Formats: sequence, C-alpha cells, structure tokens
Amino acid sequence: PPPRRPPPPPPSGASPVLKERAQGVPPVLFVGNHQLYGFSDLPLVVEEILAQRGALVRALAHPVAFSSSRTTAGANATATGGGGGGGGGGLVDFETFGAVPVSGKALFKLLSRGEHTLLYPGGVREAFKSTKRGESYQLFWPDASESADFARVAARFNATIVPVAAVGAEEGFEMLLDADELLALPFLGGRVKEGAARAPVGRPGERFVSPVSLPKLPGRYYFLFGAPIATGGVDARDKAACAALYSQVQRELEEALQYLLSKRDADPYQEVLPRVAVEASWNWDRQVPTFRP
Repeated sequence: PPPRRPPPPPPSGASPVLKERAQGVPPVLFVGNHQLYGFSDLPLVVEEILAQRGALVRALAHPVAFSSSRTTAGANATATGGGGGGGGGGLVDFETFGAVPVSGKALFKLLSRGEHTLLYPGGVREAFKSTKRGESYQLFWPDASESADFARVAARFNATIVPVAAVGAEEGFEMLLDADELLALPFLGGRVKEGAARAPVGRPGERFVSPVSLPKLPGRYYFLFGAPIATGGVDARDKAACAALYSQVQRELEEALQYLLSKRDADPYQEVLPRVAVEASWNWDRQVPTFRP
C-alpha cells in the first residue's frame, strides 16, 4: 500500500494534554465505550487523534483481533514490547494502528514508557451487547470494588484520563439473534459454545459469542472527548481512592453518552442521504456541521 502521509502539526492553541513524552508531560489514558461489535471504535479514535493532534495512541485490543497464527510467546512479546501484529478478522488491520493485545501487563508497560493509550474496559461483554434487550450504549464494566485496575495503573504513572464517548454504530445493524439466543439454538448453540471456549480471552470468565446481525444503511457517528481527569492526587496503593477514580470515569462516560444521544436527535444531518447530498455539493471538501459541546 502507498505510504501514509505524515500527520499535520498540531494546530496552534491545541490542548497541552497531548505532547510528546520527551517533554515530560504525563501520558494520556483514553477510556472509551465499545459500540456494537467494537471493530470501528479503535481505528476511528486512533486515526482522528493522529490527524488532529499528531500524537500516536497505542490501543489495547482483544487478542482475537490479532492473527491466530501468532504463537503465545510472540503475543506476549508484542504486548510488552511494541506494535501489534495481525488483522482484526479481516475487517481492520490493528497492527496499522499500533494496537497490542489487552492485558494488565501491557497497560502497565505502555504507561510506564509514557505512551498515550486507549482502553475499552467493557471488553467483549460490551461489544457483544444485545440491542434486542435494550442494551444500546450501555457500559458493562466490572464493579469498581472488584476491578479498578486501570485506575490504579493510571495513578501509578500520573496519567491523565480522558473519557471518549462514541455513538452511531449500533443503528447500523439489525440484530437477528443475540448471544443468548444463539447459544439456545438446538445443535448450533453447542457448536458456538465450543468455539467460544477455544477463543483467546481478554478477561477471565468472558464469553466470546458474537450476535448475528444484518447491516443497515449507516448513520452518522458522534464522538465526544471529555474533560481531562488528573490522577496526580490519587495514591495508587489506596484501593478506595482508585475505586472512586474508576467510578468517576465511568460516570462521566455515561453522562457523555447520554449527552451525545440527546444532541443527535436534533442533528438535521443524522441520516446519510441529506449529509451526502450537502457534502457532495461542496465537492467533498468538508463535512457538514454538527453541534458545539
């Protein structure tokens, strides 16, 4: 493929949060929500930050997103040492976006080196939610009292946490069978369960069973980067303080999702046809406007 053009320099007045680690600025941990299936979340966020701020963000992706031909040793070396390797089931080449297999060790290594990082705490459960059961744009994070790992690691390295809310992908699918319905099918359900048991896991006890859906005409995607949350005042050894930080990030992300959903309802360009018509009349030089936060 042709080489990618170098990113433009950050615009004047750009936020000082995203700077090169050599300048001594703490790393940024972006924390987002998975939309249905999750395959578009990571690349869109990483590429936009690179384009707008000239900063590379290393994303933590599920091990299934990487080539099944990689050995366990190779995967571990990648998680602790450098870029990813493999393609997200033929849909997205996660190596292109600098992703690594998700693990607590990988998060620790990235932040310890001062690298900006992207994490989706909801994991597979959030990506494989059931829109048939009203779970659209809900977060499915472990309870703060059980797992506040990313908050502890962020506090350990004085990382700045930025919530990233995303809305729009879930209206692009008509779900026929959710994971529970798929597993309940005679014969096929057992085969699906066996296949899920063989899949690599990103979190102990997860169930890698994808819903079955038909694609629809895609709508507009909306992203909102929340206010930076400093962790300098949080003691990484204080479990209660880390749990409170974890809950704060979760709460702010939930509020951002509700904000985007309410704003989307008033967007005249939410549907694809009006949006494409206007942008085509502009010779595709710019996007139609959205709303100001």
